[in-house]
Amino acid sequence: MKTLKSTLIAAALSTTVAHAAVPAISPADALAQQAEMLQNPAFSQAMQGVGSLGSSGGNGGNAIPVNLLKGVQPNLNAKEQAGTRIADEWIKRPDLPGRGQDGSVVFAYGASLPSVVCAPLYTCVIKLQPGETITQIDLADNVRWKVVPSVVGSGDNETSLVVVKPTDSNLSTNVAVSTDRRLYVIKLISRINDWMPLVSFQYPEDTAAAWQKYNAAKEKNQASNVLSDGQNVAGLDFNFKVRGDSPAWKPERVYTDGAKTYIQFPANLSKSNIELPALLAIGADKKEQLINYRLVNDRFVVDSVIDRAMLVSGIGRKQVRVDIVRGQ
Repeated sequence: MKTLKSTLIAAALSTTVAHAAVPAISPADALAQQAEMLQNPAFSQAMQGVGSLGSSGGNGGNAIPVNLLKGVQPNLNAKEQAGTRIADEWIKRPDLPGRGQDGSVVFAYGASLPSVVCAPLYTCVIKLQPGETITQIDLADNVRWKVVPSVVGSGDNETSLVVVKPTDSNLSTNVAVSTDRRLYVIKLISRINDWMPLVSFQYPEDTAAAWQKYNAAKEKNQASNVLSDGQNVAGLDFNFKVRGDSPAWKPERVYTDGAKTYIQFPANLSKSNIELPALLAIGADKKEQLINYRLVNDRFVVDSVIDRAMLVSGIGRKQVRVDIVRGQ
């Protein structure tokens, strides 16, 4: 144990002298040297020795676990193998992220395991759904990673953020973010230069809501442009004026499709016992003329385009009259 300790101290001293003898280097070069050192087999063997010392009663508070370094793990039964296989399929699903309007990397929530790449000396920001509130953050490696919550905006536009900062490169861990709406499980990777400044999510319920809004707008547009008999108002002429008395059967609208004229009565009129009026056309000589028309559901259908007509009900003093005039 003394020999190993002396070796580590000598290595530390030689590193200090070496750093004192060379000029200052950039942070990126320093991180590259650290990554090279971590991949050195001699360094890994030395760290295994430190881990062994810690497990045998020495100063093992910060020692790397021996089983992790030796690759020791228990055997899995059939159920456990099935579970890990299902999880592995979800983790490795080839669902690629997209690009958001704000420049963020957009993952489809729940489609696969999102993997966020960060770099030392840079900040990665994970943006959650507007109005969503963070309740807890559980970080697997809280020594070499710093993960803190933040908020941007206010009121209905308030958005929770998760700010991620790795302290070194060549690290891999994961974080679980619990909110008042859902649970996020995110893999974190650190590299020297590669990083994702902003990450966000696309949610299935948002997509469903967007389709519902689209369909509702489409139905509303159709209802305002298509009459009860299926006619589209885009091809109809409503330039008619209805004047005179105001009986219960007074038409709601009069229109033409260029070949026929339609006089539409109130929808509930067919359910009442009110007698419908007679229709007479008025010619250029202002004389009344008989015309062909028929009742179809809630409207009179005239087999020609009329310029002027009148609807008459009753006789004598009790006669009710409504004039229909086509505008110019």
